[in-house]
Amino acid sequence: MMMTMFTNVSWGSYLTAVGILLLIWYLVLILKFYSRDLRKLFSGEKKLNFPLVKKTSNKLESQRHQKSLSSSFSESFDTLEDAEELSTRIVQVVEESSQMSLSKEQFQNYLKMVLEEYPYVKISSLRENISNLIVSESEKHPQFYLTFDQADTLWEETIS
Repeated sequence: MMMTMFTNVSWGSYLTAVGILLLIWYLVLILKFYSRDLRKLFSGEKKLNFPLVKKTSNKLESQRHQKSLSSSFSESFDTLEDAEELSTRIVQVVEESSQMSLSKEQFQNYLKMVLEEYPYVKISSLRENISNLIVSESEKHPQFYLTFDQADTLWEETIS
C-alpha cells in the first residue's frame, strides 16, 4: 500500500510540494532572525547594501553629473535674471550719479560696487552686453562717458 501511494505522486507534484515547504521554512527563519532588520528596511531607516555591485561610485557620479547639469541650468536662468536686474540697476546708477553730481571716479566706484554683486554675470556671455549698456548709458551724461574698454575693466577692478 505504501508503495502505491508513492507511485501515484508525480515528480512535478513532489518537487512543487518540497519547494513550497522550503520557501515556508526559509520565510520562518528570515522572520525569526531578521525581523528587526526587515522593519528598519521597510520603514526606510536602513538601505540594502550589495557588496559585490560597484553601483555606489557610478551612482554617485551620475548623481553629481545630474546635479551639476541641473545646477548649471538653474545658474543659467539665474544669471539671465541677474543680468536683467543688473541692467535696470545700471540705469538707476547713472541717473542717481547724475542727480547727485558725482565725479567720474565716484561714478566708476559706484558701478564697480554694483557689478561686484553679480559675479555670475561677470563670467557669463552677457558681460559684453552689460558693458555695452554701461557705455550707452554713460554717453547720455558727458561727465561720466566711458569707452567699452573702460566699462569692461570695471568688472576686474576693485573699489578705490
